[in-house]
Amino acid sequence: MSSIKKVLVTLLHLQAAFANGLADEFYASVEQHLRSLPSLEIGYLATGSSFPSEGLAGRLALQRPSAFYHDTPEWTHCETSNLQWRLLKEQQTLLLEDPQPRSEWSPEAVLLSLNRDLIPVDLRAGSNGDTILTLDAVSAEVSGQVEMVFERGRRSPKQITFIDDEGLTVSSYDILMWHESVQLDSNLFVPPSVPEENSIDFRTP
Repeated sequence: MSSIKKVLVTLLHLQAAFANGLADEFYASVEQHLRSLPSLEIGYLATGSSFPSEGLAGRLALQRPSAFYHDTPEWTHCETSNLQWRLLKEQQTLLLEDPQPRSEWSPEAVLLSLNRDLIPVDLRAGSNGDTILTLDAVSAEVSGQVEMVFERGRRSPKQITFIDDEGLTVSSYDILMWHESVQLDSNLFVPPSVPEENSIDFRTP
């Protein structure tokens, strides 16, 4: 390898290491901010091949340490430390189950894991001044990357995009509402009333 090529390779390695260091630092600041929140409420619009052409609107609510609520036009899913329930809206059917063995439902656990093991690999500025954080899947069972877009100076994402190994967008979530440290209605986490014959209990006796 010529001396010029060696210099170029060294510079590229240094540039990658610098980018990774900035990504690690920004990721840590986002995680620290999310850890400071006792509760978080999010409204989003999801688009992608698996969603309707007009997109799908949803709402998330998280109450530290272990209450999680996710509502969409078709279903509502909720999990607390002692109960998991799902409402199928069209069928007006309520499913009751034991909670999943998950350590916590917290803003940082949900938003920074996204059902996969992720590590920060790149941080760059968008053309409009936004900050774009790229996360890479490290689990052998999951592939692709996740891009999180932040307005300059903020630690709350305004868009989350899932990208496959070929660089194509699989799905994208535009954050339409972001309410931090709000007083959530405790009734959110209580199973709704349905006709008795429409309630199915799968819980362990």
